[in-house]
Amino acid sequence: MSRNKKRIKSTSCPNCNEVFAEINHNFCPHCGQENHTHKLPFKHFVMETLESLTHFDTKLLNTLNDLVLKPGIAIKNYNANKRARYVPPIRLYVFTTFIFLLIVSFLFSHTIEENNESFRKKITVVKTNGISLFTKTEIDSLTFIKLQNVKTLTNSETVTILKSSHIKTDWLNTRIINSFIKLQTGDLKISDLYKKFVKYASYSLFIFMPFFALILKLFYFRKDYYYSEFLVFSIFYHIIIFGLMGVLLLMERILNIDFVYLLTPFFILIFVYLGISLKTVFDGSWY
Repeated sequence: MSRNKKRIKSTSCPNCNEVFAEINHNFCPHCGQENHTHKLPFKHFVMETLESLTHFDTKLLNTLNDLVLKPGIAIKNYNANKRARYVPPIRLYVFTTFIFLLIVSFLFSHTIEENNESFRKKITVVKTNGISLFTKTEIDSLTFIKLQNVKTLTNSETVTILKSSHIKTDWLNTRIINSFIKLQTGDLKISDLYKKFVKYASYSLFIFMPFFALILKLFYFRKDYYYSEFLVFSIFYHIIIFGLMGVLLLMERILNIDFVYLLTPFFILIFVYLGISLKTVFDGSWY
């Protein structure tokens, strides 16, 4: 509890009914309950909200300024317990992820119909050429025409179709056939595929953060650093990755640049940022 918090005090403790000799008690001398009433006027909530937002905005600007323009400085200061001017890493990670998902949802909403139309055109081509699978084999056009009239398939039926076309019956090819049928029948939409991709990509990055911190810990095993310091580094670093991905997606849409051409500068930037940050945070050394 901040010492500067404005309390609206009462003359007795609501928890143990202790009557205060002096009303200026911040806490009940008998049970320790905070002397701060929860029945507050609407004006109090408005002012408190504005104060919190302003405080968060200031911290956010300080954090982003150091994080983006001074690689490693925010992480080093935070690990050195100089934390008052920064947004906590977990809170900033949640905030960044939320903004990133908003950007992705906005961009995908404009491209889903385009992709649906593209998919419908490709269906016409596939009717003639068959379905190409990742194993560099194909389902011939005759088998494809049969699949068009299928609404559902069991696993054994999918395996039978793959075997009849002399295609390897692995997990990937089975999923391709099942997904294709769902797209044909309308049970699966292109938008669903986008949502699943974003969902699993976000989960993967979140799960990878502690493992990345562990890798760094093992990499710097000769130095006297705690695992928590590497975890803070990992969280802030993944915030940068999310932020840069969001910027590149916006550039792709606004400048009409294929995202493939942005991947090379993306990887260059994140690896350069990683190198500079490691050297800054861990006493001028990469190992």
